Amino acid sequence: MHKGFTKSEEGLYDEFEERTPYWDYRTDNYASISVRDSKLTLCSGPTEALYYSNAEISDGRFDDLPWETKTFEAKLRMSQLHYGSAGWGFWNHSMLFSLSRPIWFIHLQSRGPYIFQGFFAQAVTGFIPIKIYRGSLLAPSLISRLTGGAIGVTIYTHKPVLQNLDLTDWHTYKIEWLKTEAKYYIDGSLVARLPINAGSFKARADIWIDNAVFGYNRRDAGQVYRHLTQENRSKSCIEVEYIKIY
Repeated sequence: MHKGFTKSEEGLYDEFEERTPYWDYRTDNYASISVRDSKLTLCSGPTEALYYSNAEISDGRFDDLPWETKTFEAKLRMSQLHYGSAGWGFWNHSMLFSLSRPIWFIHLQSRGPYIFQGFFAQAVTGFIPIKIYRGSLLAPSLISRLTGGAIGVTIYTHKPVLQNLDLTDWHTYKIEWLKTEAKYYIDGSLVARLPINAGSFKARADIWIDNAVFGYNRRDAGQVYRHLTQENRSKSCIEVEYIKIY
């Protein structure tokens, strides 16, 4: 047994008093992961524009995925709103258009033209904006809903539900993954509900920070979401106080 860590078939709890072998700790290029002073810290950067840099912990790969219709809860904060992505929740470890089924909170920001510039609740290809950094989602939201998601996503509203949220402050984030929908909570308040029209599937718990947003091109040869990498001149981190699955 490891201090501050418990795991069973029903769930897990890790308050990161020490680094346990349970998690898969992944770093790509300019990235780091540490467990110190009862906190997990994942950092990306400084990063070069043309290369992918990522820090991530997860607890399953491909077809070896432990969770289905569970609740994910974590207390964490970001150091800054960097260029790239960061997120936490459930994911079934696939970037294929036809298979990828994330159920998470996700930060996305890029220097160039990109629909998503903000912090979102996402379930599969459905999005609700929690906070928008710049631009407007009015036209993309309208088009996505009128075409039934033909642009690759469905944005259910263009209005952010918690625009004043400061992601650099400590918050408790919770996702209830149910059979046909996901419910998203911040500090105990319900902020979003999204349908899950993907049938039964399993997923892993996942927290990451990287220097890429994700590109969709229906003519892509691999039919996958591609990394659109960004340059960051300073280090960006996520600090995690605990993760709970139940």
